[in-house]
Amino acid sequence: MQLFSEEVEEREELREKLKNNKNIADDYEIAVIIYAFDNDNNIIFQRRGGACRDERFKLETIGGRVKNEDANFRVALQREIKEEVGDEAEITLEEFIIATYAETFDERYAKKQKWIYLVYKGRFEKGELQIAEPTKNLSYERYQIGEVPVNELSKGAQELYTIVKEKYS
Repeated sequence: MQLFSEEVEEREELREKLKNNKNIADDYEIAVIIYAFDNDNNIIFQRRGGACRDERFKLETIGGRVKNEDANFRVALQREIKEEVGDEAEITLEEFIIATYAETFDERYAKKQKWIYLVYKGRFEKGELQIAEPTKNLSYERYQIGEVPVNELSKGAQELYTIVKEKYS
């Protein structure tokens, strides 16, 4: 479910933005996601590995859970980028795209998980994308908008890809 397209910087601002939305559960987690485009305008996806909590072996973008110690959402995303692609790649954050809400099923703990996804656009400038978490990321795949195999995307990535495709086609 799409929520808003104005960037919020930190948790308190997000809580304030959501306070009157009765469709959002109180026990949500926050994830930051980047649609990183390379110099050929391909979107970079990861092929999820067997150790992922859900949607194993599906395509997903770079990003992950915001931690309590993250100063703000952009700092959280920069940390996630480093954790996932290593220090050899330079990915710059550009604009905020959208915030969405979704429920997934955490297969590790056999329970529903509620997520607020904060989605950004970015640019892969140079360097080498490393697989820093080999049990969670099997490979990187790049696709032009309109050529992404939608049936290979995770459910959350399908909704976000539709938004990104509309905005950047």
